[in-house]
Amino acid sequence: MLTEITIYCRGGQGGVTSARLIATAAMLKGLYAQAIPQFGPERRGATVNAYLRISEAPIRRRSSIRKPQGIVVFDRKIDVKMETIEAELGVINSPEPIRIANRTYYLDATEIAKKYHLVNAGWAILSAPMSGAIANALKIEFHYLREAFWKELGEKAEKSIEAAKEAYEVVRWT
Repeated sequence: MLTEITIYCRGGQGGVTSARLIATAAMLKGLYAQAIPQFGPERRGATVNAYLRISEAPIRRRSSIRKPQGIVVFDRKIDVKMETIEAELGVINSPEPIRIANRTYYLDATEIAKKYHLVNAGWAILSAPMSGAIANALKIEFHYLREAFWKELGEKAEKSIEAAKEAYEVVRWT
């Protein structure tokens, strides 16, 4: 079964990196996956979308995703047209539960990123904690995500793996 997910974030938060990490973890699990970034103006703070597809069969589509089964929101202030989305699965960076899908996972990814000093120019880099939460929501075992971090970040992966593990364990759903 094909699962399509749209990630809504701001430039510099790590949404594109999260899509790549989850796609890599899914492939390590033996699934097929795609991570496709979509940029507007390339600057820190600009709205960025990333698309993620995961399937048990080869994926032939290469287009943007119009009706995702899942949505991920890195910043609650991003204007996501919720009335046009009827997602089954959602993951949101929020300290309190906010329903964005039939089953919504939430966590304070910003605080986790700060705790592990994943900050650049005053901005929390959310790719590690959000990837942990997304992996949990998609039932991708953490050891696949850990391996994806090593493949993507090499020797710089340790702090990110710790943040992702905490997020994987503390994310809750509504």
